[in-house]
Amino acid sequence: MEERNRKLQSFWFFNKEILLGEVGAIIGAQIASFCSFIFKLDHHVTSMLTVAGSLTGSLIGYTGTRIYHQKKMKTLSIEKFTKDVIFYSPAAFILTITVYYPTLYFLDSFFLDKAIHAMISAFIAQFSAFFLFLVFINIYRLILAKIVKHTL
Repeated sequence: MEERNRKLQSFWFFNKEILLGEVGAIIGAQIASFCSFIFKLDHHVTSMLTVAGSLTGSLIGYTGTRIYHQKKMKTLSIEKFTKDVIFYSPAAFILTITVYYPTLYFLDSFFLDKAIHAMISAFIAQFSAFFLFLVFINIYRLILAKIVKHTL
């Protein structure tokens, strides 16, 4: 029972960190989308700026939350943080460029083509992209725990 509780807590903390990273991504995407709307930029430029704002916000949100969480649990160390980055970053990067950002870009562009407001388009696209990313990163986390015996 103790092992199960530890695994559930680890699962919750991992997903909470990703979720708060996504909150940062949503804020970054909304700011970028709003700015491009003010300057009446082409919708392709708006979509690219939405992706850039999302990336910046996500990086700040996830990394800040991860450091806070590890500091609070008194597990923060350069070694652990580095090992987590080594295991997490390549998978997150690959999923980000193959699943997350293409989904964000194409859905945002699709909704803008349908004359849906830029901020609404960005939010719907962001939510859909995040859901797909979350599913795939948790599958990777399970595979990593079974094969390498490392939990994120």
